[in-house]
Amino acid sequence: MAPTPADRQSADFGPKLTRDDYERRIVALHEGAPPMPDAERERRTRRGELDLLIDYRLGQRFPDSRREALWQAQERLDKRRVWHLLAGILAHPRDPSAAVARAQVRGFAKVLTREELSELLDFPPEDLQRLL
Repeated sequence: MAPTPADRQSADFGPKLTRDDYERRIVALHEGAPPMPDAERERRTRRGELDLLIDYRLGQRFPDSRREALWQAQERLDKRRVWHLLAGILAHPRDPSAAVARAQVRGFAKVLTREELSELLDFPPEDLQRLL
C-alpha cells in the first residue's frame, strides 16, 4: 500500500509531496514550455525542479535560506559540469559521470546533513560515503 501524505511527514520540514503529486507538478512545470527555451526560463525550470525535489524528499517547510544555498551549489555545479565530466573521463573512463555525481554530493554536503543528503539524493549511506 502506498504511503498517505500523513505518513510522509518529516519531523523537521513538514509534510512531503507524494510521488504522484511530485510527478504531476514536474509535468506541469514543463507543460507548454517552448522547445528551445531562453536561458532565464531554463534557469527557472531547473530551480522549480530542485524545489519540487526538496518538497518531495525533505519536506515542504524546508527553510528558504537552505533552499537558496542548495540552488547556489547546483548553479556552481552546472557552470563546471563539462569540467567535471572531462575529469571523470580521465580518472574513471568506465564511469565518467561519477565525477559529476561526486561534485554534486560534495556541493550539497556543504548545506545538508548526511541524513538530509541521503534523503534528498535517495542514496544509501554507504554509496553516499563513497562520494564524499
